[in-house]
Amino acid sequence: MSMIPRNNWIIGSKGVYHGTIGGSWTRIGAQEYGISSLIREPGRLVAGASWGSGLWEWSFGSNGSDRSDQAAQTARPDQADQADRWKQLHDETLTEVMAIASVAGTPGVVAGSPYGIATGRLDDLGAVRWTHHSDALRVNERFTNAILVHPDEPTTWLIGTEGGVMVAEDSGASWRRTSLSGTAVRAVAFFHDQFWAGTDDRGIWRSEDGLRWDSAGHTPNGGAVFDLMQAGDDIVAATEHGAAVGNGSGHWVRRGPRHLCAAVACHPGSTATWLAGATPGGLWFTEDGGHTWRHVPGFVNVRAIIAPEA
Repeated sequence: MSMIPRNNWIIGSKGVYHGTIGGSWTRIGAQEYGISSLIREPGRLVAGASWGSGLWEWSFGSNGSDRSDQAAQTARPDQADQADRWKQLHDETLTEVMAIASVAGTPGVVAGSPYGIATGRLDDLGAVRWTHHSDALRVNERFTNAILVHPDEPTTWLIGTEGGVMVAEDSGASWRRTSLSGTAVRAVAFFHDQFWAGTDDRGIWRSEDGLRWDSAGHTPNGGAVFDLMQAGDDIVAATEHGAAVGNGSGHWVRRGPRHLCAAVACHPGSTATWLAGATPGGLWFTEDGGHTWRHVPGFVNVRAIIAPEA
């Protein structure tokens, strides 16, 4: 597979795919794991997988091609674009990966699982060995759903857990509890110069410092919030009843198909163009800010979406 074109979306479903709205979708490699989370960087993709399938990396060569140096093929979503070249990053202590984020070092990933967050290092044989940093926390506080690296402090991470938002400082060496606790937090984000969090049963929250949180209202029909994104002045929440749009004032309007919406992303060049992933329900897109939607065939469960590069 050649380097993914900048204008391509990346989809985490039963495997990882890239493509464009209205065009074809190509699976990256042969793996068909259920993908929970994705990182896109200039030289690589990293994919976290559920159901014990771990953490994987696809690196690109300096000439813009992958290590196999084979040509990509156009394919349906049930086809691979070439021989599998995913590299295993997990070990026996890191299997069920719920969330990932980029950090310094090698392999340059902090990974979240039901057992907490972990960072890796290379051993003498070049394999990645993982160190867990959450062992002293309560069980619900270890169960990680989302990870956000602080935009100004790269060794400080906001962790969305089954017990609320936790703050990991000094790359997980110390921890602070926040005022948003006692509820599952499935999404954490930073935009409009504030931190945002989506909960299971208490709606959406915002914070100036990541420690003290204030309610930003409830989405229509309530329910869990699985993802949050910025679309111009609006905030879009992926909820169990579909996408909801608000502006931080506490008023939210549901838009789009009433599916369990697990992921949503906005095109960097158009604040009205979004992709939304449903589980089940597949992939949907809008080009008018959520007023009308069209289904993208070929997908059943979509849990992660990376927008094209700006």
